Amino acid sequence: MAEVYGGASGTGHVLGQDLVLTASHVVADGHAASVRTLGSAEWVDADVIWRGTGDVDAALLRTRRPLPSETVDSSLRWGSVGTYEQISCRVTGFPAVQARSSGVRDTDTFCGQTVPGAGYKNGRIVIQSAGGPRDRIGSVSPWAGISGGAVFSSPESHLLGIVESVPAGYPNNRLKVVPTSTLLKDSRFREFVGDPAIRSVTKSGSVIHPPYGTLPDRHPASWLLDPRYAVVDFIDDGGWLDDLTKWATSSERFSIGAISGSGGMGKSRLAAELADRMRQVGWDAGYLNIDNVQSWHEVSSEHPLLIIIDYASRFGERLAGLIERLAANSSGKPVRLLLVERRLGAWWETVNRVTRRRAQHLLDKHVVLRESSISPESVSRHLELAMSSLSRKLGVEPIPASEIRTGDSTSPLLIHISVLLALRGTGLEPGGAEPLGRSPATREALLQGLLDREVTRWEAALEAHKLGHLHSAQAGRLVAMASLFSPTRAEAKVLLERMPEICSQPDVLKAVEWLADMFGSEDGVIRPVGPDLVVEHLLETLNDLDSLVLRLLDVRDALTDAPRARMFHLLSLSAQSGRNSRAALTAALARHLPQLLEAEISNAETEDHSLLVGALSASDKSNIALSRIAQQVAASIPSDSERLAEVRAEVFGLAITRGRRRAGGGIDKVPDELLVDERAADFAELGRLLNELGTSLGHLSRWGRAQAATLEAVEIFSVLSAKFGNFHDRRSLAVALSHAGQFFRSLRLHDQSLRSAMRATELWRELAVEDPKEREDLAIALTNLADSLCSAGKPAEAIAYSTEAIALLRSELRQGGERARPRLERALSELAHHLMEVGDVDWAREAITEAASSVGFEVGQTVETNRLDSVGYLNGLAAELLLREGEFEKAKSCAIISASAYGKYAHEYQGNFYYLRGSLQLLLRVLDAAGEAEDAAAMRADLAHLLVEPGIEDYDKEVKEFEAFAHIIEGRGASTMFSTAVRR
Repeated sequence: MAEVYGGASGTGHVLGQDLVLTASHVVADGHAASVRTLGSAEWVDADVIWRGTGDVDAALLRTRRPLPSETVDSSLRWGSVGTYEQISCRVTGFPAVQARSSGVRDTDTFCGQTVPGAGYKNGRIVIQSAGGPRDRIGSVSPWAGISGGAVFSSPESHLLGIVESVPAGYPNNRLKVVPTSTLLKDSRFREFVGDPAIRSVTKSGSVIHPPYGTLPDRHPASWLLDPRYAVVDFIDDGGWLDDLTKWATSSERFSIGAISGSGGMGKSRLAAELADRMRQVGWDAGYLNIDNVQSWHEVSSEHPLLIIIDYASRFGERLAGLIERLAANSSGKPVRLLLVERRLGAWWETVNRVTRRRAQHLLDKHVVLRESSISPESVSRHLELAMSSLSRKLGVEPIPASEIRTGDSTSPLLIHISVLLALRGTGLEPGGAEPLGRSPATREALLQGLLDREVTRWEAALEAHKLGHLHSAQAGRLVAMASLFSPTRAEAKVLLERMPEICSQPDVLKAVEWLADMFGSEDGVIRPVGPDLVVEHLLETLNDLDSLVLRLLDVRDALTDAPRARMFHLLSLSAQSGRNSRAALTAALARHLPQLLEAEISNAETEDHSLLVGALSASDKSNIALSRIAQQVAASIPSDSERLAEVRAEVFGLAITRGRRRAGGGIDKVPDELLVDERAADFAELGRLLNELGTSLGHLSRWGRAQAATLEAVEIFSVLSAKFGNFHDRRSLAVALSHAGQFFRSLRLHDQSLRSAMRATELWRELAVEDPKEREDLAIALTNLADSLCSAGKPAEAIAYSTEAIALLRSELRQGGERARPRLERALSELAHHLMEVGDVDWAREAITEAASSVGFEVGQTVETNRLDSVGYLNGLAAELLLREGEFEKAKSCAIISASAYGKYAHEYQGNFYYLRGSLQLLLRVLDAAGEAEDAAAMRADLAHLLVEPGIEDYDKEVKEFEAFAHIIEGRGASTMFSTAVRR
């Protein structure tokens, strides 16, 4: 900060040792200008080198001699804020109110908030101090003299703009500010200050990071290849940048795009180039600030907006929430969401499920960067451009591309590494390695060569930090810790203080400063050693990675959620191809899965379970220790929790590994005489786990995999029931058959569903005779059988089974079995459906009325209840009846209630999404029949993503999941789902 005088008193901000930013009106034309920095008594003459044009009240001064270096704001970060954002801010300067009798002015600080909507027409930010508007006191504002002062956001201190002249009559607790975005639009201004990155700032801080940052003076060689620094010029191999630009500038208000591909293919760089291109034409564009958790809720802009989310798989639920918010935003400005990840896998399924397929519907562009697309010509272009860029940056002579062997490298990053290593091998550093062109250019050799260079650099710096006594392995562990967590200095200090086996207490502060010296960035964070591929290679070459990871998790209370999430994500990525990382990840889960699950179950607000799912999925499925723990904790995961449905499926999937090992192979391969005692018990436990896995996958609508697990359980319990005939095995078989029938029905395999339901009902009849407590389950089986018959085109036959189920449940209710009430409601509802299919409208209406009454509501009336499925289904049936009778208004009322209830039901449990789709299709039929074509057309357009029916290929894909169990479905062999269970 500096005091400025040029005919009027003002304030300035020191941008460089000879560069000061101030308000233009402070320095009158033709008047001498002078600057005095805070704490100095000496005035330094200066000249105006730039003035804002038009009404832009800003100027740049060049001092005639350098100002003290300590007065320069070397960590300045530029920010932008919309006129509709309310954020905290502050400006310090030399206002008139602080003038002493001697004329010397002291400093004062104006603290306040931006005023949403104020200053919109002339493109200004208005800030207001606490207490609300007050009238001016006298003719001069008490803040006169603060003009030119730099306005910073609080608490992150982003420069938002400078104070301009205070208009006459303006309230004395308000100031007007020229935004940084206005200043930086001027090309002459940028000639003097450069082209600084601008972060979008909201009330919680920055929410959008610019696509590129400034490479620190001290940096690892691998950072020259980091996409955020853009040292190597960009090559658009497949014309993807133009394609993405067309997507971004298309007519849709909101659209999703994705870039996927293996590590090192240039995904992040392509995304950054797009953001840079869009910023040049007036968009707000960049990476979502994932370190600010409020970014997901606050990111917005008055300009067209491009939001990039790197490592998108880390943020399944948060991403789904952001998509829902952006899709519902009525702003007229276009918004684009670009997701960057190695593949659109299970995490994308989660996002789709949570958004009820809205995400997939909005995905208009998906770029897949494939290694096979890198042609020999592209390799040559990458070599040439990397050589030109890197040799210029390093200040060395380029090497002919013909002398560099890239081997089978087909990713841009590996090609760039080969160039960098070749240039480093020219003698730029003492003791350098041989040029890479003289050795094999395999992926491992390239990554190891780059890592060796870095090891040489960081080991050479140990002595300067009085850490020369550290073993290279200790230094490697410190770098791995920093690469896994990206901690701040304070976080690194806390971690190392808790880990004396990695760093002794006297060395902690020195180690933190060494890490910051080696890998510190402009924002004070200790960054990874290099791009992800380099980090992954470091992890793969670390001998005791598993013990390091375990130790880091042991001190997890010293960590915030963000660094722990980053560690799991990196390990999960590396584990997909790296044995060392997979072993470390598996060991971490084997030790900490109970605590991780406890945290997930007890904290409904946590949003890290998508990370836990990814870690479980990437772990070693054959690891018995992890499987044992999974088996122990699986039952603790609530079966009715939608939020934890995927976690539950992964845990049961892992638990089955040990179950299979203990059972010793498929039950059809075990001779009858060996299927005794503990072996039989082990198979029974395996069958139980398979039943649970099938149920969990069914909740996720993964019908094919659910059926595969269920049919295997059927096979196991069929054999056990036939051999031993005990009640428990036969009951488990009945459960498995019931589930199999439901999954077959979901896949529209109605004949198979009917056969499964028939056999399940036979078993439940036997069980209910032996134990009357099973009568309710028999009633459920009868209701399921009736559903299967109706779905198979036999509604008349279904009625008898439904009425039998209703009689059983009424009997249970009379005997005080309140648990039977919701089951009676369902049986009555299904009976009504069957009756409608055969045309018995009056009986159907009676069944609907009784069903609704049994659980406390009336169809056609809006009601607050947790029985959303009942409200949805019964109002849907009523709407169908009314539609047939031509009562369109009443039908529409019931159909709307049904769709609303199912909307909430599907939101609570995404596996029930298809009920919502059916209710919306019914509402459309009602609107069409009522002649309300305009409303129907609008609904079809707005809810297109909810109305898409699965195609035949979708069903075929699911069916292939359980092809291995065709012998069970078709009734071949000794152990089939339809064989009679013989009791001993």
